[in-house]
Amino acid sequence: MTNVPPRFRCPACGFAVFNRRVPHCERCHVALPPSLLFDAEDLQRLEDEAQRLQRVRDDLAREDEAEQARRRHRRGGGG
Repeated sequence: MTNVPPRFRCPACGFAVFNRRVPHCERCHVALPPSLLFDAEDLQRLEDEAQRLQRVRDDLAREDEAEQARRRHRRGGGG
C-alpha cells in the first residue's frame, strides 16, 4: 500500500485520499470530512498557480517558436 499519512485517508475505509478536490472517498463513496478537502482559499491558490504555470508554458512555447524561426532564417539566408 502507498505510504500516505493517516490524515489523508478516508475515515470510513482507510483508502488514500489522492484528490482533495473530490468530496467523497473514491473507494467507498462516503462523504469526506471538510478537513480532508481543499477549502475555497486553497482551490483559488491552486487555480492561480495553474494559470501562472500556463502563462510560463505559453511564453516558453513562443520563445521556442521564435528561436526555430531564427534558425530557419539563418539556414535559408546564409547560402
